[in-house]
Amino acid sequence: MNNKTLEIKQILTLAYENHKKNNLELAESLYKKILIKDPNHIETNYLFGTLILQKKNFDEAIKILNNVIKLNPNHFNAMHNISYALIEKGEYKKAEELLNTVINIKPNHVDAHYNLANIYKHFAEFEKAEKFYKKAIQINPNNAKAFNNLGNILKDLGKFDEAINSYKTAIKLQNNHANAYHNLGNTYKQLGEFKKAKIFFEESLKHNPTNLETLATKIELNKEIIDVKQKKKILSIMEIKNLNNKDIAYGNFLLARYEQQRKNFEKEFDFLLKGHSYYYKWGKKKYEQGVKYWFNTISKNQELMDLGKSHNIGNEQIKPIFIVGVPRCGSTLIEKVIASGKNKISIGEETAIISFFVGQKIVANDPFKNNFKKFKDEIIEKYKSRGLVKEKNNYIFTDKSLDNFFFIGLIKEIFPNAKVINCKRNPLSSIMSILKNNLGDVSWAHDVNHIFKFFDIYHDKINSFKKIHPNFVYEIELEKFVENPEEESKKLMKFCNLKWDTSCLEFYKRKDLTSKTASNIQIRKAIYKDPIEKHLPYKKFFTKYLKEYSWLK
Repeated sequence: MNNKTLEIKQILTLAYENHKKNNLELAESLYKKILIKDPNHIETNYLFGTLILQKKNFDEAIKILNNVIKLNPNHFNAMHNISYALIEKGEYKKAEELLNTVINIKPNHVDAHYNLANIYKHFAEFEKAEKFYKKAIQINPNNAKAFNNLGNILKDLGKFDEAINSYKTAIKLQNNHANAYHNLGNTYKQLGEFKKAKIFFEESLKHNPTNLETLATKIELNKEIIDVKQKKKILSIMEIKNLNNKDIAYGNFLLARYEQQRKNFEKEFDFLLKGHSYYYKWGKKKYEQGVKYWFNTISKNQELMDLGKSHNIGNEQIKPIFIVGVPRCGSTLIEKVIASGKNKISIGEETAIISFFVGQKIVANDPFKNNFKKFKDEIIEKYKSRGLVKEKNNYIFTDKSLDNFFFIGLIKEIFPNAKVINCKRNPLSSIMSILKNNLGDVSWAHDVNHIFKFFDIYHDKINSFKKIHPNFVYEIELEKFVENPEEESKKLMKFCNLKWDTSCLEFYKRKDLTSKTASNIQIRKAIYKDPIEKHLPYKKFFTKYLKEYSWLK
């Protein structure tokens, strides 16, 4: 070993020791010192690139790590770290390709399988995500993080018993896993087992007492009054240094609840806006992409607008019932009513199946009419794989993916015997409910201007389609429905070609009732009338929008 090699080895050892201790500035200067002596030193380039990645300088990290791959084309760890940077930049497809390359080189790379599963979760390809989380667990059976994330996927797929077991395994492996306790609580909440849900939310808070999302969920479930003492506790948590934007958001939502309970509506509204502002910051990259997608890519796609005008014969055997609208419009109630009559049918809730396949076409820049039969067959096959298309149910099922109003023309082409129900509610009631019930992953739901823009697009799309196909969409108004549920539900069931009986209005008695939505608690009760004037204290905050949007008047 010559003097230069020995010196590099000594500096590298010192640099790596400081890197491990998170002394990043010193480690960086030492790595640079080595690279002046030997610019092609592979290990130093790799560690330096990894350090720059830790500092969230993603473009620079990718550049350095790509240099590692030039020096060693099979350096799978450099590829894996580049994929992580690409995910952080929102370049999921490139990351997916790179992770598959890593797995081809090193089939048992546990992190590659885990991160590939995360990508498929992002794309709502839940079956693929399940497969890769399970592979990561097979490689490392002690991976609590993978068990927790697998639980989330199984829950989304409606495999609740498996999801519960997966969360419990995560806790067994790591008994202070606050997220797994929280997710268990959410699962039991979704199943309507509120006593169990409360236990697990409490357990989650024991291990992470500053998690304001868990605290907010527990308070909502228990219908707790936030007193002055609890308000002080929330404020003290919000003052913690480096508290993430998500927790700050939930702190503001809790303070809004405190003011609402005292009818201080202006203060409540201000805290709601602050909460959503912080929540948007927390998921900024994802939400910016989502807003751009819905407002520009989807809403302005001319091909989507033209679908439904042809006389192509779609699948006439399958008769799905699509429930569309905007969030907090009563759609969960309507779906449970439809599915609770004598003709028991599969409840799809929010499948996002059509939206997913449309997204794939758009990303690939592939025209919808190009190989339309294959496109149609893939959509039908996905519904079948979710267990929704059943002969015993006469091939009838519900899909309550509300944004399907963008795709009504496509639905008409694929399922000519489909039923489409447009749920309507007083717009201000829906908007205030969206603000009060944080809709997490809904990208446009965290900014008032975005909310109004989305509502405007919705009204425009529905009205445009109704002009071309006036009898294809059935409209139901929540206020009318709760005022006269028997009469309105009979008309609804007639439109769906389903038999009505009293069990339609007794959906809340079902033991198998589940819901992923913010309406989870309400649907456990008989239909009740929400005060029509409930939104009136907030009307003054929307004066400028009243002038701008005709549908609001």
